[in-house]
Amino acid sequence: FILPPRAPCVARARPLPKMPDREKAAECKAKGNAAFQAKDFKEAIKHFTEAISHDPTDHVFFSNRSACYASLEQYEKALEDGSECVKLKPDWPKGYTRKGLAEYWLKKYDDAVETYKAGLKLAPEDAALKEGLKKASDAKYEVPGAGRGGGGGLFGGFDPAALASASLRNPKIKEYMQDK
Repeated sequence: FILPPRAPCVARARPLPKMPDREKAAECKAKGNAAFQAKDFKEAIKHFTEAISHDPTDHVFFSNRSACYASLEQYEKALEDGSECVKLKPDWPKGYTRKGLAEYWLKKYDDAVETYKAGLKLAPEDAALKEGLKKASDAKYEVPGAGRGGGGGLFGGFDPAALASASLRNPKIKEYMQDK
C-alpha cells in the first residue's frame, strides 16, 4: 500500500486588516473641516472620504461627511453616513442628529422620530435633538410650518384649514384646539 506524496504544508496567507493611519486621517479631516467652513462641501466630501480610507473606524469622519451631503441636499448619502456613524459610536448623540436630519428630509418621519428619541435618551437636554424631534413629529402629522421653509414669522403662512385637517390626524392638536 503506497500513499501519495504529501503536498508541502503551506499556510494560506490572508491579508491582514489594514491598520488605521490616524495621522493621515487627521490631516484629511483638517482639510475637510476647512473646506466645510468655506462651504465647499464637494471638496470637504473628498477629504472626509480620504480620511475614512485611512481610518474607517472613526465615527466623526462619517458624521462630518453626512453633514456635507445634507448641505448638498444628498439626503440618501447623508443617511448612509449618519447610520454608519451611529453604528460605530452608538453612545454619541450627535450621530443621531445627523441620521435624524437625513431621515426628516427624506420624509421618513417615523424613522426620524425614533432616531431623535434614541439620541435624547443619551442627551435629554440636547437642543438639536429636541428640535429635530419636534419638527419630525409635526411633519408626520402635517402641522403647518413643520415642513420645508417653515411658517415665516409668528403667524406667517398660517392656514386654519390645514390646522383643522391636521387636528383630525393628531389627537394632541385636536386637544389644543378645544376651548376649555
